[in-house]
Amino acid sequence: MYKSVKLDVNGRLLRGCVRAPEGEGPFPTVIFYHGFTVDKVGMQRLHELFARELVKAGFACVRFDFYGLGESEGDFSEMTLGHEIEEAEAIYNWSLEQDFCDPDNLYISGHSQGGLICTCIAPKINPKAMVLWAPALNQYYGASLRARTMMGPTEKGWDIEGLELSRDFIEEIRKMDLRSMARGYEKPTLLIHGTEDELVPVDVAYVYQDIYGEHMRLELIEGANHQFRSLKWKQQVYDGSVKFLLEQNS
Repeated sequence: MYKSVKLDVNGRLLRGCVRAPEGEGPFPTVIFYHGFTVDKVGMQRLHELFARELVKAGFACVRFDFYGLGESEGDFSEMTLGHEIEEAEAIYNWSLEQDFCDPDNLYISGHSQGGLICTCIAPKINPKAMVLWAPALNQYYGASLRARTMMGPTEKGWDIEGLELSRDFIEEIRKMDLRSMARGYEKPTLLIHGTEDELVPVDVAYVYQDIYGEHMRLELIEGANHQFRSLKWKQQVYDGSVKFLLEQNS
């Protein structure tokens, strides 16, 4: 089953989709949050293909485009991490109320900035488990570097490969204590990271290991970059994620 959905979050209209197995629900459900400058489909369909793998394993998958990206309304220049955290919480609460979703088996997952957002909301929403792909704990430094090295300044901020990143994003995230925001979640967590990640250094994974301790499983993919751009690496990410989720759902 596939259907398009939409959600209003304080006047910001988000568009998304649901994939679910055929037949009667409710189903264990995974919410997947995309990263910085991408969308719910992902580069080389990274997120879309993951959703299909989840359906084959008996899960429903919810994906929304954050405001200013993909099919959602707004402009990227209006994006802030605070807004995306608010949107992510709203997506979680919306999912809880849907007929296809088993609220006792609701999981969150995300890649890069989407993974970072998972770590920020998990202590509050307390999902059954979460799966992180290269979560961007270094996002202030990463986004600042891209702003300085791309096409140059604009009226609101910087030209990031054809998208306008606002100064508000940089100023807000600079003041956030992202490590402290992640603390307090004590349920099973899987973190998958490529050893050759060019955007989020693999050292970030060890910081999260210190935060989550015995609750976190770390799986490193030898040679993989940030977007897991090979068939082999993508399949390793999918297989590891699905296996972990099936273990939590048993």
